[in-house]
Amino acid sequence: MGTARADTSSARIVFGSLNGLRFLLAIWIAYFHVGHMFDENGFGNLPVLRMGISRVDMFFVLSGFVLTHVYWARRRGKFNFLDFMAARIARIYPMYLVALALTGTYLIIGTALGKAPQTDYPVSDLLKCLFFLQAFGLTDTNAWNFPAWAVAAEMGGYVSFPLFIFAADRMRNHPWLLLAIAIGIVTAVQAFLWDAFHIHMNLATTNWGALRGASVMFCGAAARVAWDVYRPGRIGTYVGLAIGLAIAVVTALNQWGVPLIGLGAALLMMSLARLDADYGGTFLSTPLMQRLGNWSYVIFILHAPVYTILVHGMSVVGIEFVANAWTSLAMTATIVAISGPIFNLIELPARTRIRQAWQNFRGHRIAQAGL
Repeated sequence: MGTARADTSSARIVFGSLNGLRFLLAIWIAYFHVGHMFDENGFGNLPVLRMGISRVDMFFVLSGFVLTHVYWARRRGKFNFLDFMAARIARIYPMYLVALALTGTYLIIGTALGKAPQTDYPVSDLLKCLFFLQAFGLTDTNAWNFPAWAVAAEMGGYVSFPLFIFAADRMRNHPWLLLAIAIGIVTAVQAFLWDAFHIHMNLATTNWGALRGASVMFCGAAARVAWDVYRPGRIGTYVGLAIGLAIAVVTALNQWGVPLIGLGAALLMMSLARLDADYGGTFLSTPLMQRLGNWSYVIFILHAPVYTILVHGMSVVGIEFVANAWTSLAMTATIVAISGPIFNLIELPARTRIRQAWQNFRGHRIAQAGL
């Protein structure tokens, strides 16, 4: 599916600022979830923390943008869905399994110590989670590493990605119309969820999360197509960056809906990518932020089980955990500190081996996308 594209100089660019942005989004979600998990109606209910919910949608836009850059703008020849999915599984599945294993270990040890959690962890849900089904309305609970619904939701985008490539090919000469259509699709999905089920789209996780993920990722794909003609100059790019950030933040604070989050995030991604391509990058593209950005998936996928283990471990020795600004900072710092060694010792080697095995099986190299 899809026609071949020339490998232009702009297509070969790696957007370091987007990689750095992933770290900021990951630690914001990790910080937000301390209050969400341990003081939902108090510290976790502060409006500035509730914005963490919308950071997931910004992740979806970022994923759509970078994946489209890699598999549409940079590709030679036709898009191969099998290679695409193999690269995605290599990227997300090893640490995904580690997170589930951590939760299982916590349950086993807690039961052995007579401290079994009151939360129900159905084995049937675990089996479904192994196949990324917790964002398709098929699980009874979201207990097994609850933030991982977002990874399952991205599966909706991965399955839909051939359609993104098709739309990008057909609409490359009308990029702004494509972006408007993408925002319109998110708006339609939001209206559908509310009219049919009275579900706010920003709360659609295990119920319709895959539809949310796919539609918002399409905004990122359309933004990458529009990026080719987005050249407002240096000052204009910084203005676009500020406007995109303002739209995303104000919308998140006031819960004005996912379509505006998609619009703000799209403008933010395009502006950061343009600064990288034409103006030397931003502080997000510095070597330190690149290293931290590489750790972002470990931070995101492991923070909830690590927090659970730490807090319940403290309770075993008689220490009561109280969620506040400082303890949330300490928890976030802890997950960041352990993410580097885990990335180097587990995630990166596992990803490399899976990719190499698939490449040996297929007899050719497959594209990479650092998501």
